[in-house]
Formats: sequence, C-alpha cells, structure tokens
Amino acid sequence: MEIKDRPKLSIPRTLLEKALDITTILLFIIGTVYFLQQWMTLPDQIPIHFDMKGEPDGWGGKWGVWLPLVIGLILWIGLSQLEKYPHTYNYLHLNVENAERQYKNARIMINLIKTEITIFFIYISWMIMDFSSANKVTHNHWLPIVIFIIVLFSSMGFFIYRSFKLK
Repeated sequence: MEIKDRPKLSIPRTLLEKALDITTILLFIIGTVYFLQQWMTLPDQIPIHFDMKGEPDGWGGKWGVWLPLVIGLILWIGLSQLEKYPHTYNYLHLNVENAERQYKNARIMINLIKTEITIFFIYISWMIMDFSSANKVTHNHWLPIVIFIIVLFSSMGFFIYRSFKLK
C-alpha cells in the first residue's frame, strides 16, 4: 500500500506510552538537578572519551558533561514527533484491516526505543560526572554498552516479530 493511500488514523496513546514518556521526563529532571548540584564540584577539565579499559583518553571543558544529556533530549523530541506519523513508517503487510494494530505496534516500538536511547544518554552523562568527581571511579564501560545494544535490538526484534503476528 502506497504511503499516500494509507489511512491516517487517530489512535489514542496507550498507558505504556504515557508511562514511558513520564518516566523519561522524570529521569531528565532528576539528571539535570543532580548535574546542577554537582556542577561546582567538577574540575575545569573532564574526560569526554574513554579507551577500551575505561580510562579517559580525551579531555574537554566541564560543559561536556551536558552534551550527552542534550543529545538524548534532542533525540527524544525528534522521536516523539516521529511517533505522531505511524502511517509513514515501512510495513510489510499493511492493509486497511490491520492498519490500526500495525500503527499502534510501530508507535509503541518507537516510544520504547526512544526511552531506551534517552536513558543510555543520561547514563553516559552520569558516568562522565561520576568519573570527574573526587573519587575518580573507573567504570567498566563495555557492560552497559553491551546491555544497551542487547536491549535495543531485542526490543526492535520483539516488535518486528509482533508485526508479523498482527497481519
């Protein structure tokens, strides 16, 4: 079915979508408040890149702690806008009978991915802030990154599988 021929449906947001958005907004607020509280304790130079062992190998100004948080916020806003247009997504078996189910499934997938990505960027900012503190804890960066990738691709796989079941 061509995009121009697809029905444009007004589907109410699910409780899950609302809960994920509220959770993400609360995490942004908590992260921002925490960063503001810790701001004065940060040194002028903070790590902005880490090597394979979790040791910093790139340094920048302390404003760099905000960069992942801002990137996460921009992605969250962009994906929130994308959620409003499920009729423009790619579908394998879309027809008039299953359009509402497919749209809802795809929209929930985008919402969950949006939340996962945002939480990961908040974590990156927190990790930089934590390493920059007085105790300079070395983190195992690979475990959270591997977990993030597994969770992200598992979520996508689940919703793609579910879209086949909803045809």
